[in-house]
Amino acid sequence: MDGAGELLGDDALARLRAETSQGRGLPNMAYTSDTWLEHERRHLMWPMWMLAGFESQISEPGDALPVTVAGCPIVMVHRRDGGIAAFHNVCRHRGAVIVTEPCKGLATLTCPYHAWAYGLDGKLRTRPHFHGGGQHDIPEDGDARGNLRSVRCESWRGMLFVNIDGKAAPLAEHMAPADEHLEGWEPQTLAYGGSLTFEVKANWKHIHENFIDVYHKFAIHPALCEFAPLETSNPMVPIADHLLKTWHVIAAPQEGRGKGLPPLPNLPDVLHREGRFFTMIPTCNINIWYDQIAILVAEPTGTGTTRETIHLLFAPEAMAAQYDGARQNALNTWDGLNREDILPLESMQRGRVSPGFDGGTLSPFWDPGTHFFARQVAELMVAHEGSAP
Repeated sequence: MDGAGELLGDDALARLRAETSQGRGLPNMAYTSDTWLEHERRHLMWPMWMLAGFESQISEPGDALPVTVAGCPIVMVHRRDGGIAAFHNVCRHRGAVIVTEPCKGLATLTCPYHAWAYGLDGKLRTRPHFHGGGQHDIPEDGDARGNLRSVRCESWRGMLFVNIDGKAAPLAEHMAPADEHLEGWEPQTLAYGGSLTFEVKANWKHIHENFIDVYHKFAIHPALCEFAPLETSNPMVPIADHLLKTWHVIAAPQEGRGKGLPPLPNLPDVLHREGRFFTMIPTCNINIWYDQIAILVAEPTGTGTTRETIHLLFAPEAMAAQYDGARQNALNTWDGLNREDILPLESMQRGRVSPGFDGGTLSPFWDPGTHFFARQVAELMVAHEGSAP
């Protein structure tokens, strides 16, 4: 029994591979249609949990982090009472974006347009000159029409997720299938170690399908193949209707990937010998090596364009000055690895206008995850249709 069979069982794996051998990917219009993308935002992304940031980025009261999630400007805030909240990052007066860059030590969130000020709880505090010059409005306890609209926000292992329509199951329940595959590793406080951002001329789904596609590693990523050879790699397979998993045996640790940094705290022994990866539909991929976690987020900026961000988390002690070079090596490694993928991604986007491509001929061994992802994108959109605001 191969690795995927050990995870799913031989019968389930055989069925999955048989379906893949007769299946295909999404139609070309799913990668080229503005209307399709708008439906994805409203009926796939807004109803599901989406990664927005990390607790370590807003670690102190008064810290605020503006982000864009599924096209929506959102601000995450560390409140004075110690809790973390998220709000739609638009003023209730004229819709201007309020917080435009990461901030620390804020007492209020103040709109730069007319200086309306909101507390860190989202309640409206002051409206200067609202009733005429020198006639200020100071609500005693906010104003229901004027308060910021909240966004549901919960944390999983220090990663902050938002659910824009507010109707998803609890995040802990949503991520329970991943927790089952991280048994023995209790949630840890990890340090945010920086990020890389790429503007890719490809649809957001190509980014995820490329992550799911272990098969391309031998042709595109020679250094990664030395680290974790294709022969000891496993195909990505589903573990829930919104989660896929694969894992690689580490053969040869390298600078920037397995060497030079302290390990993540309290890992079980098995995670010192292999990497584990999860694709969380719709827009997040989580890579866990024993000395770092890399989280890849694909934010669609247009039908054929994506802002791809790779965030790195390290053990807290890895943030000491003595590890500055090793952390930079890790960033450089991910930068080089990702740049190797950009030309193929953009090539696939150009190919999606061709009537000669009809969804592909899939490998029953390597492509069950790719086929599952495509099917779930369509099925989850249908399941959530009509539920988004």
